[in-house]
Amino acid sequence: MSLASLEDEIYLRGLTGYVITKRIFDGYKNIAIIAYPDRICSSLASSLISSLLSKDGYKDKVAKIYLYNENKLNDIAKDIVKNNFDAVFIVYGGEQKISYVSEITKKTILALKNFGYRNSLLIHIRIWIATKQLSEILNDEIREYLKSLKEIRTFTADLQNKLFLFHKVKIDNEVKLEKYAEEKLIDEHVELLKRSVPPK
Repeated sequence: MSLASLEDEIYLRGLTGYVITKRIFDGYKNIAIIAYPDRICSSLASSLISSLLSKDGYKDKVAKIYLYNENKLNDIAKDIVKNNFDAVFIVYGGEQKISYVSEITKKTILALKNFGYRNSLLIHIRIWIATKQLSEILNDEIREYLKSLKEIRTFTADLQNKLFLFHKVKIDNEVKLEKYAEEKLIDEHVELLKRSVPPK
């Protein structure tokens, strides 16, 4: 279990949303965020929206939040394609077990594939870890689909050097990361990240 309280976990998502918004959305004008409907993922999704508006200006149709629901996943994917979002950011893992995060990430990606989403995919660090750098979900179907997307991005943490590192994900015979940016973290943020452990 996490060593951080719920209050600290939510505060951590406020800090994280602020920092990752500086880089993860670079070059994208409208973003779809699919978040798991728990307290922590929802607080991150909200932080991402407010940080994005602060960065790019208070205006219409900057982003839209969808809450994961297996029974409505096809409707979510269909709406994302209909609205032609530049990028989809999948945000799972706040209060859910790692194995479940991996499972629903696979279902989400397949739904996007089945409805013809072809733009960019952004993957939260907890998903990157839960799927073991995507290796747990990369069957032939998903591999070929991900290779067809315009771009895939994720971010990782280098807590020793107090950094978030932002990467483009390249998929071929193996999955590779190409770093394109980094952001310095404050001490408080680093300490909270060290104490925040996803459920097994």
